[in-house]
Amino acid sequence: MNHKLKDLELQMMKKDESISRLRSDLQECTKELTIMKGILPKVSEERDALWEEVKRYSEKNMLLNQEVTVLKKKVETLDEDILLKEGQITILKDNMGRHFNLLGSPNMNEEFLLE
Repeated sequence: MNHKLKDLELQMMKKDESISRLRSDLQECTKELTIMKGILPKVSEERDALWEEVKRYSEKNMLLNQEVTVLKKKVETLDEDILLKEGQITILKDNMGRHFNLLGSPNMNEEFLLE
């Protein structure tokens, strides 16, 4: 009987130790939870502010992309205008060259003199 009593006392001591450890862990977790509850509102505010900033940048990016599209179309139009003008200049140069050759060629002068 004495032996059983000692076993029970030993078990009680182990359980008391376990309960003491669990209480200590609980107190530590309670402290950490309190700290986290204090930090959470600040983190939430910062998250919300960053989200608003992301939305502003997204809108700005969308507007810039639209502006890029408009500018690309303007560049295409200007390129087409340049090609058209270059073609007109080439035609004018060709026509001017023919007129100068016609007026300045020796064969033409002879033809005018013969008539």
